[in-house]
Amino acid sequence: MRVLFTMHAAAAHLFLVVPIAWAMKAAGHEVVVAVQPDIVDDVTRTGLTAVPVGKASNIAERLASIPADQQIFGSGYDIAEERPEVLTYEYVRDCMAAFASPLALDLITDDSMYDDMVTFCREWRPDLVVWDSITFPGPVAARACGAAQVRSTFGRDHWGRMRSLFLRLRAERPEALGEDPVADWVTAKLARYGSAFDEDVILGQATVDSMPVWTRFPVEHDYLPVRYVPYNGPAVVPDWLRAEGPGRPRVCFTLGVSGRDMWGGHGSIGAADLFEAVADLDVEVVATLNADQLDPAVKVPDNVRVVDYVPLNSLLPTCSAIVHHGGTGTFSTSIVHGVPQLVVPAQLYDEGGMARQVADEGAGLVIQPEDLSTRTLRENLRRLLGEPSFRENAARLSRVSEATPSPHDLVRDLEELVARHRAETGAPATAG
Repeated sequence: MRVLFTMHAAAAHLFLVVPIAWAMKAAGHEVVVAVQPDIVDDVTRTGLTAVPVGKASNIAERLASIPADQQIFGSGYDIAEERPEVLTYEYVRDCMAAFASPLALDLITDDSMYDDMVTFCREWRPDLVVWDSITFPGPVAARACGAAQVRSTFGRDHWGRMRSLFLRLRAERPEALGEDPVADWVTAKLARYGSAFDEDVILGQATVDSMPVWTRFPVEHDYLPVRYVPYNGPAVVPDWLRAEGPGRPRVCFTLGVSGRDMWGGHGSIGAADLFEAVADLDVEVVATLNADQLDPAVKVPDNVRVVDYVPLNSLLPTCSAIVHHGGTGTFSTSIVHGVPQLVVPAQLYDEGGMARQVADEGAGLVIQPEDLSTRTLRENLRRLLGEPSFRENAARLSRVSEATPSPHDLVRDLEELVARHRAETGAPATAG
């Protein structure tokens, strides 16, 4: 069958689904990845086939030029909000409306991507569209061409949680039954291509969930669990990493792919405090920082190795701890390799929530950005390295991850979903 993957112009989001796309291809299916021009080269470097759709996003430059009060970060709404006292009907309704608007979802994927996606899908006729959960040109195009479609997560499913909560709270208010800003937003998108609204467009016919099972919200929805398989992009393992172990605890410090590529600098952790914190510790720190992330005026201690890039999947098995911003790829790769985590959460999506969960599992510690200092970094890192429970719990979570169905197993689930879709809709199979 023919399978189309799509995500907005973020290499980090692409990397999350590369192993799944290759599993589909290895099973004999025809696979393409439809993306904005910004990350076409990232797609082709994975060995997959890219289809450019829409205009270039240039999201980092545009965010940097937009005042904070005119973007989602300054809207006062947080899709990852979990405090019960805040989650009133009005807050949930208006939060979802803020995301389904030019503040957020329409900022990252504009009409040109929708138009090109629909045109391509109507020509190519995919059997299945797998779409990153904030990239709505995917389900809209699937609906327009009659394909089956599923979401893929890039973190805990707050969109699904909020949608479920909105519907429950609205049902308790008869006077509000006509209100549904997300359905109105999706309906307008679909109408451009002659398609009618379907609730499946909001959450997918199912959701491919690569997050650990212990992070999942209790949402009534068809989740397809899949083991997170780290993919870091093309890389060469350096000689120093292949050599014998460092002889003392090795600590990784990273800001992740998105810290370099996107979001206008939001969520960055300065290196100066970390360097000062570890300078007198008996550790080796590997800091994956490029020139834009490292102030040339900052003195690098003798026990810190600064490298522009090294694949986390190769580095982390040699590490005793990792210090990072809480991004999904870094969080998940650390889980896979059983590495205790010290997280200073960024303020983009759900970094704080994921950090709290790994801390609750006993596999990490959290420093809130406002509490970040040389002292808190040193104290928490010493504790993370010195208390065996963190390594033991991280190893436990790694075993849970290993027991999750692999991308190979997921292929069968997706084939069955497409077969059911064909039976229910009468959609013909492609020649692919």
